[in-house]
Amino acid sequence: MEQTKTRPTPRPQTGTPKAKKAPPKSTPPQKRSRLTESEKRGAQTLMAILFVAVVLYLLIVLIIAVFVWYSFSTPAESETLYSLRIVTEDGNIKRASYSATEANNSYGLYLRYSDVAPLCGFGIAGDEETVTLYLPGGGLVNSTQLECIVLHRNSSLIEVNGNHVRLSAPVLFEGKDYLLPVSLLETYLIGLKVEYDEEDRLCLVTIPEDLSFSLKLHRPTEAPKCDLSQVPESEAPSSEDPAAE
Repeated sequence: MEQTKTRPTPRPQTGTPKAKKAPPKSTPPQKRSRLTESEKRGAQTLMAILFVAVVLYLLIVLIIAVFVWYSFSTPAESETLYSLRIVTEDGNIKRASYSATEANNSYGLYLRYSDVAPLCGFGIAGDEETVTLYLPGGGLVNSTQLECIVLHRNSSLIEVNGNHVRLSAPVLFEGKDYLLPVSLLETYLIGLKVEYDEEDRLCLVTIPEDLSFSLKLHRPTEAPKCDLSQVPESEAPSSEDPAAE
C-alpha cells in the first residue's frame, strides 16, 4: 500500500499581527490649489503692509526735514519783529516803508541801499565782491579823502575809514542792490537817527535835512616823526667834577 503523505496543518499564528503601514494620504489637487492661492494672498498682503510702512516712514522723515528747515530759515515770532520806515526830520515818509516781513530776515533788521542812498546823498563804487560806500561832504578835517565804509559780499566784516570791524549781521549783495543791516547805520553812522517804537513795533530811520553825516571811526593817523636834532643833549657829569666822585 502506498503511504500517502499528509501535509502538516499549519498552526495558527499566535499573537497580534503587525499592522500594515497605511499609504500616505495624497492632498487633493483642489485643496493644493487653495493653499497656494492663500499663500499668494498672504504674501501680497505682507508686501502691501511693508509698502505702506515705508511710505509712512519716508513721509514722516520729509515732514521732520521740512519743519527743521522752516525753523532755521524763518525769523523769530512775529511779535518780536519791527516794521521799518525811512522819514525826514519833518516826519514825512520818503519812498521807503517796510512791513515786518520785508524788513526782517534770519539775520535781523535790514534796509535797502537803493532806498536810503538817494535820500542821503551816498555814493558807491566797486565790483561784485567788494564795494565802497562814500559819505557826502568835504571829507575829514585836514584831509581831502571822503569818509567811507568798505563792504564785502555777504560778509559781516567791514572797514570803517580803514578800521576793520565785524558786524552782528552780514551785508547782503542782491544783484545791483545791497541789504544793509540797520545795526551798521545805528552803530557807525553819525547824523542818521535810528529809533524804535516798542508799542507799534516800528523802527524809524530819520534823515537830517542838512544831510550832514560822519563816521564814528576815523582813519588811523601816523605819529609825527621825532626830529632828533631838536632834542637837547643830556648833560652827563664829567670825571673832573667832584660831585661825580
